[in-house]
Amino acid sequence: MEKRVAYSAEDPQLQHLNPKHNSNDDGVSPQLPLPPPPGHPLSSFVVQVPKNQIYRVPPPENAQIQEKYRMAAKKRKRKLPCLNYFICFLLVLLVIGLIIGTAILVVYFCFSPKGPVFSISSLVVKQQKGSPPTYDVKLKIKNPNEKMGITYTSEEDDLKLTYWKKTLGWGEFPSLEQKKGNSNEVNIKVNGVKDKPLPQNVKKSMSGKRPISLGMNIETPLVFNVWILKMWRRNMEVKCKFRVSTMGEGTKILSQVCNTKLA
Repeated sequence: MEKRVAYSAEDPQLQHLNPKHNSNDDGVSPQLPLPPPPGHPLSSFVVQVPKNQIYRVPPPENAQIQEKYRMAAKKRKRKLPCLNYFICFLLVLLVIGLIIGTAILVVYFCFSPKGPVFSISSLVVKQQKGSPPTYDVKLKIKNPNEKMGITYTSEEDDLKLTYWKKTLGWGEFPSLEQKKGNSNEVNIKVNGVKDKPLPQNVKKSMSGKRPISLGMNIETPLVFNVWILKMWRRNMEVKCKFRVSTMGEGTKILSQVCNTKLA
């Protein structure tokens, strides 16, 4: 906005502009014009530039680097969903495995499988001329587990009858399904060893009334089952030591000790 200032006629700055005052009555030379008033003083300005404003052209290498980073970021984004699915799948498998393992441990400790109990009921020796004798063995088997059944698997020559360290014959333990807490009897035929003479003490016991100590070993697999589930498969080893009154007619079991081992 312009300001208007009133000056008086006596103002010396305006006297040189008034024609009436251009000459001096006293004969004095006219005054020189005064210099114009000074202009506006110099001013300083502050210019604020945004930080993200670029005032130069970046080199083309920067665009290549930026494109490389952008493509790498896209690849990572594509890989991350697959990786997340894979991790979730592994976690689900781990949880399922832990649940199954815990359930098996709980069942195992709750049921505590025990090996069957064996005892020898009778032994009958049959002699035949020109061939080795045969031995008919009757076994009583008790399942001591009140919550689990036992399945016995038959294998060839899994029963052995011995006298001290000498083998008298081989037999086959039969296949058997035994319910929980039940007792069963099985008959096993033991065939004498061919081409090997009988020990003298065995011959004497067969021909007379002489007591003799014998041994019997059984090695066969079995499976413990709960309801219809087959839970544990084990290898069973039974060792029996027993004494009979004679190996002739009227054989009686005088004493016996049988131990069952599961592996």
